Amino acid sequence: MGKTGFVYYRHTAIVILLLYAACNFYCIARLSVTGDESNYYNYGINILKNQPQKELLNGVPVYNSQMPIVALNALSRAIPQLFHPGLKHSFQQTLTDVTAGRIFSVLSALALALYVLAWSTKLYGQKAGIFSLVLYTLCPNITAHSQMVGTDVYSFLLCTATCYYAWQFNRLKEIKYLLLISVALGIGQITKQSLLLLYPVVVFFLGMSLCQSSAPVSKKMRSFAWQIFVIVLMSGIIINAGFLFYKSGKPLVEYHFVSARFNSLQQQFSFAGKMPLPLPESYVAGFDYVAFNAETPPGINGLSSYGAGYFLGRPVAGKLIWYYYAVCFFFKLPIPFLLFLCASLIAYCINRNKFNFIQNEIFMLLPAAFIFILFSLFNPMYLGIKNLLLVLPLLFIFCGSLAKNFIIVKSKIPVVITGAFLLWELVSVGAYFPHFLPYTNEFITDKKDAYKVLGDANIYFQEGWLLAKEYLDHHPDIQFEPEKKTTGKIMVSLETYLDYWHEGKMQWLRDLHIEPTGHFDSQYLIFTVP
Repeated sequence: MGKTGFVYYRHTAIVILLLYAACNFYCIARLSVTGDESNYYNYGINILKNQPQKELLNGVPVYNSQMPIVALNALSRAIPQLFHPGLKHSFQQTLTDVTAGRIFSVLSALALALYVLAWSTKLYGQKAGIFSLVLYTLCPNITAHSQMVGTDVYSFLLCTATCYYAWQFNRLKEIKYLLLISVALGIGQITKQSLLLLYPVVVFFLGMSLCQSSAPVSKKMRSFAWQIFVIVLMSGIIINAGFLFYKSGKPLVEYHFVSARFNSLQQQFSFAGKMPLPLPESYVAGFDYVAFNAETPPGINGLSSYGAGYFLGRPVAGKLIWYYYAVCFFFKLPIPFLLFLCASLIAYCINRNKFNFIQNEIFMLLPAAFIFILFSLFNPMYLGIKNLLLVLPLLFIFCGSLAKNFIIVKSKIPVVITGAFLLWELVSVGAYFPHFLPYTNEFITDKKDAYKVLGDANIYFQEGWLLAKEYLDHHPDIQFEPEKKTTGKIMVSLETYLDYWHEGKMQWLRDLHIEPTGHFDSQYLIFTVP
């Protein structure tokens, strides 16, 4: 493609990114601050105050999955405080600070968009890069979680960056990419515990790369050992620095774990109990606290870290549901994208001689499959689709291969179909603007019944209250969660109606066994009580 084509590609990408940024920046001011966001934000403040320790309140973890990366979001307070040291923060000002802190999450989402664009373009061409970028920016789930203070969007970015640098290192064998892999992996460990899963993936890629070399076996083994050493060393430095070296080197025997799993590990490794662990206490405690939450049934107020939602019409009681994430993907991802993904896989298999799987696509599909399978088979904490959103950017990049296959076919028909499907996705997702978290696709035709399929954090996360309140202000005939039985129209949040915390609120309504007659954003059900 000539200079004109490149200018068109660059300008198109810039316009898409600007529109995506404008959408996100508008939305973050429209959403309520959630309890989870407050916890993440407060931990970010603690990091900036040199207080990285994890805490227990009455034996229950206060900060479990919170990680040092959220200090970036806390800069919304730190920067004004730097110029005005005596600045006091009221509760309302703190909410404003949290909202402002969302800007850093949005910037992270924009950085991820650049990775998607660059990787797809390098593999499949400029048209494919734009196609992958459009799929990314139209994803309602990534957009929703990019508008909150938390670790999720950073994990999406670092997962993609790690796999991208692994691909580059396999191609070019340049030391800078090994260092970039190490840095991305290290930062990933102070971002989200699930990114620990990237270590076996990266080790596999490094081993695969060396197997392709014609060097003697002894040299391969030395190279492999050196590469692992660099990664471990860099990860150790970043993890300790991220947690401000808090009680680094604390012996295993001195830990007081709260989870059964870590207490069992402590006993199994009692022979090495006095050896110092080269990790900060807060890092180890975070895994212990997450294990504790996984062992604790949901919906126990004051003990559980998440409420007991509903899945396919049944309460989620902490039992393993191997098909949970597959169902989430089926209902939460836009149907056009699901069709694009299936078409990409089929077209790739048909034209596999045009590609090199071991050199390219394995760096996207293997991590995605590995993480998806492990979460499906071994993770009993059902917090919605967000746990697996980190694999989606890799799939968007792979879908760029479909555009390359269309170029090979040299027919306008696939291009027209693609345009129609993208328009469908734009309308489907755009209908939820400015509130994308409760998005469900057209497989759920009546959105007031969405809770019967995914009555959990897939739909409700408290962030829609400001919008719901505006709706109530315009509909004064609707009462919000009356404590006693009443007649007329009433609105109830999913959290209350499904009784996430077993508090018994609105039991009188549940006892009536009536169906909702309306809804607001699928998160708030409207009933007409006779």
